[in-house]
Amino acid sequence: MRSTKLPSWIERLLGAAPIPAPPHVFSLDGARLRYGWFVRDRQGYRCRAVRDAALPRDPFLSGLLGGPLRDPAGFQGIVGGLMQKIPGAVKEASLVIPDAWLRVAFTESGDLPKTAEQRDEVLRWKLRRLVPFRVDELRVSAAEVPPLPDQEEPRRLLLGFAIEQLLAQIEDGFAAHGVRLGQISNSSLSMLAALGPLEKTRADDLTALAVVDEHGYSLVFVRGGSPILHRYKSFTGSAGVPDGSRGSLVIRDLKLTRNFLDEHLPGVPLVRVLLAAPPEQEPVWVDLLADGLGEPAAALDGRHLPPLRAEEGSMPAWRELAPLLGAARQEVA
Repeated sequence: MRSTKLPSWIERLLGAAPIPAPPHVFSLDGARLRYGWFVRDRQGYRCRAVRDAALPRDPFLSGLLGGPLRDPAGFQGIVGGLMQKIPGAVKEASLVIPDAWLRVAFTESGDLPKTAEQRDEVLRWKLRRLVPFRVDELRVSAAEVPPLPDQEEPRRLLLGFAIEQLLAQIEDGFAAHGVRLGQISNSSLSMLAALGPLEKTRADDLTALAVVDEHGYSLVFVRGGSPILHRYKSFTGSAGVPDGSRGSLVIRDLKLTRNFLDEHLPGVPLVRVLLAAPPEQEPVWVDLLADGLGEPAAALDGRHLPPLRAEEGSMPAWRELAPLLGAARQEVA
């Protein structure tokens, strides 16, 4: 079974020997397909090329985890058109998809079976107890992360899951043009990997990253370079800036999350709260995060990324580039 690859800091915890991720990265959402080519040098990173292509209206069926493509053949044609605009050949690439499509959950575990089939059975059994989705229709992968001090079983696993049919259709669309997608990650974890400040964080420090878009928000807590908690909340009804009762619901959820951390990691301070949100929503979300988590929040900007230079023309906004750069900075085992 093809598995959803997860970020390098997880693969290293599994004991696998990491190799550099491809410098070519695609991102896909309900509106656009984007491409970025990143090369590391002594000064930071060079962005050698950026391309994008618009998708037709409502290209995916709707669902809580996204949905399959309405027109797989049409998507294959869009990939082919974008590939013609890319300088040079692309044989291997990473893919970034929305958090709404690729979700994350945590579970405790003992030693997993050695065979892939038996491991898959155990992981699906654990996931069924955590999520309200039809697990048999999902692609599921797991990676070991550091345990919480008070957990009952010796191991803690990060589970990544997404609709198998959706991922297979996307992969087939790229494979038709000779591109193998070796790593698939979601936007928030890719954004996390792009941030330079986290590389200077002390091992015991706790950092939060909130990523907001029109469909919902993700909240990731990181300690010692590894995620210890990941929450995704979709917006119900019309999208936009939370206000009134909706803002109160966000604050309540944030406070519950903070209580969970205080209970399981007593005495560990939350030293940094970072926000990636549309510019017009930043003031509201800075206040929501401060009220809900009890710590001041800072809006991200391009200065939070490693040094990045464009080789051709001007670069897109950093919000578009950050997940692509983050995927390129990871390593694939």
